[in-house]
Amino acid sequence: MNKDLLVKIGRLILSFLFIFGAVSKLISMPFFDGMVAELLLGQNYFDNPSGMLWIQWFTRILVAAELVLGIAILQNRWFKNLVLPATLGMLVIFTIHLFYEGFKQVNGFTEGNCGCFGDILPMTNLESIIKNIIGMAIGVFVWLKYKKDNAFASWVAPTFLGVITLFTLSFGVKSYEAKVIAPSTEELGITEMPQENHPIDTAMNTTSEEEGMTTKPIIKLKEDKPKETNPGVVKKATPSDKTLELLYKYAPAIESQNLAYGSKLVCLFSMTCSHCQEVYADLVSMKSSGKLPNIYLVNYGTDYEQNYFFSQAGNIKSPHTRTEEFSNFKRMLEGKTYPRMLYVKDGKIVKEWDVDTYEKVGFMKYFGIEKLENKKEGGLQLELQDGASPW
Repeated sequence: MNKDLLVKIGRLILSFLFIFGAVSKLISMPFFDGMVAELLLGQNYFDNPSGMLWIQWFTRILVAAELVLGIAILQNRWFKNLVLPATLGMLVIFTIHLFYEGFKQVNGFTEGNCGCFGDILPMTNLESIIKNIIGMAIGVFVWLKYKKDNAFASWVAPTFLGVITLFTLSFGVKSYEAKVIAPSTEELGITEMPQENHPIDTAMNTTSEEEGMTTKPIIKLKEDKPKETNPGVVKKATPSDKTLELLYKYAPAIESQNLAYGSKLVCLFSMTCSHCQEVYADLVSMKSSGKLPNIYLVNYGTDYEQNYFFSQAGNIKSPHTRTEEFSNFKRMLEGKTYPRMLYVKDGKIVKEWDVDTYEKVGFMKYFGIEKLENKKEGGLQLELQDGASPW
């Protein structure tokens, strides 16, 4: 294989890394905005609207620069004097930042998402550092061996851009086939059922786990069958009934919460949504007031993404269940936009919020919360008396 061909292959690899990185960030901008805002503004960046305005401009400039460099690598004008040095410079700056983030946090090299490819392809800081070092090595080789006559045909750049864009967007293609998952207690964090004065019925439930099949008893409450005063009248399902039916169907583990009695705050969160991360951080800080109902999360995303989600709130894990089926999650949203929060009282939804209606101050007033607990430095850890848990 001659050197000219190796140089072209190296340029294609560099171009792929930059274009893929730019497009993946474009289709997950809220996630990328949140990461950069947390770095520059701190954990409470969502309480700084003016700062967030500049953060959003900054992230979009970064993405635009990354996209321009990715395309410029495939042409020859100012390639060795400007394009390639700028490419190597950006890789060096990002690598220094990754080392800084890795040393700053415990397990900073092996946990979390560096954000290089948005939330499309999560990578740890260590993985991204390795990727950047390989990119810099390729860049140095191209710089040393490049010749002016080593040019691509005019159709290569637009074709390559289209192919990479389609490839990146394919990560967002989700299945809309409904799949109902058998109830599981995995990740619930539930200790016991609420005590009610109702007869009980004991049944057996078989749950599939990674290490085999286990058979566990579950307790179901027998509801007293109401007397029919008028058999000819058909009761129509209310909006609350329909919503709860969807939750029971597509997140069956929620049955353990016994929503027919007491008060619960059911939250539907996407693990890579920065708005969901902000709202959950708010709930963590409000919980110690004692005025919020018990919280239960229905999470969409992978286990890796869920760990990152909880880490953004100081590793506080509310009782939860998780699904990776996008179609099921969309059905539970009922056309609303996540985050979606449902205040359920005695089997009826008395109030709900989504990304368009949630407002922190108004939410606090609704539950009578006047102020939040102070946070310790270094994360979303609440200052509680006697070392009590916020949950």
